[in-house]
Amino acid sequence: METQQLVQPYDLSLHHAGRLKMYCEGGRDVTEDLVDHIAFGNEEFHVAKLGDVREENGEYQALVYWLGLDEDEASWEPVRSLYEDIPIVFRRWVHQHEDKEQVNKMAAELDKTLGRSL
Repeated sequence: METQQLVQPYDLSLHHAGRLKMYCEGGRDVTEDLVDHIAFGNEEFHVAKLGDVREENGEYQALVYWLGLDEDEASWEPVRSLYEDIPIVFRRWVHQHEDKEQVNKMAAELDKTLGRSL
């Protein structure tokens, strides 16, 4: 692994990273709420799951169920935004729903727009 000093002279050095371990210091009163705050923060909503897909005014949208919100608070979000924000979740959802014609059309259109395959 190559590292760089954060202060001058900003030297680069090579290190073997095979024995690195994650730092963990016990006894710090880490609560579940603190872990959730670190993982999710307070700034955004997080996707619980993706539902149906539709085409609205020439743009594909997916029904997004939000973590911590009721199902009736789900919203339709542009698939391109979802692909940019949660690419792994989005790709997994597309592959799990390849049997649905509308999802295949949406994926083909998104492939064309992005210029690459999902």
